[in-house]
Amino acid sequence: MTSPNYGTSEEKAFVRMLDRQMDILKVDYTGIYLLRNERHFKIYSFANGQAFEPDFVLFLREKSGNMLTYQIFVEPKGSHLTEHDKWKEEFLLEVTKKFKGQILEFKTIGQASKYRLIGVPFYSVVDENKFKQSLHDALTP
Repeated sequence: MTSPNYGTSEEKAFVRMLDRQMDILKVDYTGIYLLRNERHFKIYSFANGQAFEPDFVLFLREKSGNMLTYQIFVEPKGSHLTEHDKWKEEFLLEVTKKFKGQILEFKTIGQASKYRLIGVPFYSVVDENKFKQSLHDALTP
């Protein structure tokens, strides 16, 4: 069950959509967490270093025992802002393209953590099915 959030209508719709997808995600993933990014961190464009704060990061850990964690950057966006923030969507898609199929490994003393970084197109209520397909495609190696 989701807890209420106090974001935009698109953000709330995204959380409801993700809640409806939980049974599907639970087939292959455990440790499913959705983090609302309230100015906790920024990511920076490869092209010019321009920063933005994605609204959400979805963390998924594979059930297969690989200890591989997916970090998926999600930005719900109303259609009235899509064109203005197009560079953000392009950057999110560039993250996926740049790191597609790569597993990043971070080692600390006595432990290694493996990650896949993924950016998905903007979420909007009107294109919800397109977003779900993009998310599914991004999770498929």
